Amino acid sequence: MTDTSTRPARAAATRWERSSLQTAAELLLGLSFTAAVAFGGYAAVTGQMTVVSQGAGIVFLVTLTCVLVSWFRAVEREEHPAATVDPIAAVDAEYRR
Repeated sequence: MTDTSTRPARAAATRWERSSLQTAAELLLGLSFTAAVAFGGYAAVTGQMTVVSQGAGIVFLVTLTCVLVSWFRAVEREEHPAATVDPIAAVDAEYRR
């Protein structure tokens, strides 16, 4: 049994905060994965369409990298909300010390 009397209440569900660009990248990730698997299977069976499957694989890997970086940056922003300092201002402040 879990004692919940000493735990703080869970934060209220926040609004789904996704930009249209991030949503499009996630959709492209799924579509490129599906295309890479489908054309890769077709290429394995028939020996044709290998260029299309390789292109879809490249698009999948690039999109996967972009989406993962975006997700990790979002998690980092949630964990450290005060760390949203302008990087140029931080370098300038360090230089002036």
